[in-house]
Amino acid sequence: MLASKSPQSATSDEFMHAGVIVDPARLVCSRHWAQQLNLAASSAARSMLLGATRSRFRGRGMEFEEVRHYQAGDDIRSIDWKVSARTGETFTKLFCEDRERPCHIILDQRASMFFGSETQFKSVLATELAVALAWAALNGGDRVGGQVLGQGRELDCRAKRHKSAVLQFLHHSVAMNHALLTPTPRMESGAAPASVLSLAQSLTECRRITRPGTAVFIVSDFNGLGAEFEQALSTLARHTDVTLIQVYDPFELSLPVDGDLRISDGQHHTRIRWTAGLQRQYQRLVSEREDALHTAAKRARARLLTASTAIKARSILGSVYRD
Repeated sequence: MLASKSPQSATSDEFMHAGVIVDPARLVCSRHWAQQLNLAASSAARSMLLGATRSRFRGRGMEFEEVRHYQAGDDIRSIDWKVSARTGETFTKLFCEDRERPCHIILDQRASMFFGSETQFKSVLATELAVALAWAALNGGDRVGGQVLGQGRELDCRAKRHKSAVLQFLHHSVAMNHALLTPTPRMESGAAPASVLSLAQSLTECRRITRPGTAVFIVSDFNGLGAEFEQALSTLARHTDVTLIQVYDPFELSLPVDGDLRISDGQHHTRIRWTAGLQRQYQRLVSEREDALHTAAKRARARLLTASTAIKARSILGSVYRD
């Protein structure tokens, strides 16, 4: 990392090389390896729009699934007359419909994401994961949209089935990520910080702009969860397929320090005496946060994945979404 340099003295290329901010060229190139990902591998489409995702909905669709005994209410046009004549009983054909599954990605680029002790910052890994998911969804024939949450503002792009939608999401992601290098008003003058948008607010907005059946991916460290987040997540998950991707840094889980701990926000520095008591208190807080996230995901019936800054985005997604 660039521990010896200040944000003012280091160049953007040095920051990108060190994994402090994202490299836009890498995000564009991730389109190639993202083609190997299949986001629909373990999900069922809820949408009623026809498309390329094979769903668990049954009806008169494009792909034959099975033959079963005729039941009251079945469409008589689906009766399999050959099987019925051969067996002397009435059988009907079932088909598996192909339905579109729009993809919506929420990327967290708030201040808590601007940290890393391994090969990359959490904000960098999260951005690479989010953009790769967008490329993969587009490659699968789905409409792609998203929201990028930063300090005090949010940028969004509505779902489209076109490369321009991914490039717009990529552009917003890079802008928010690189903005993390700019000191906030509080850092510069000690003034009160700008209003901070919560993840719960983003989920509420997501529910408003997405259609039922949308595959929603939320990429964040999920720092500062509360009752509002859990409620917003449950509401969103009633009509969409939600996947939470928790980005973390190993250093955060168990601070491997003994003695003085130097803390910096990029502008100011201080030291605290790290004691065994503080270590226990910190571990308790970490455990409580993890339990809260798992509980919220379970209640919302959302999928929860983890992503360590010690592992590259390609390996993380490849281990989950590879055919």
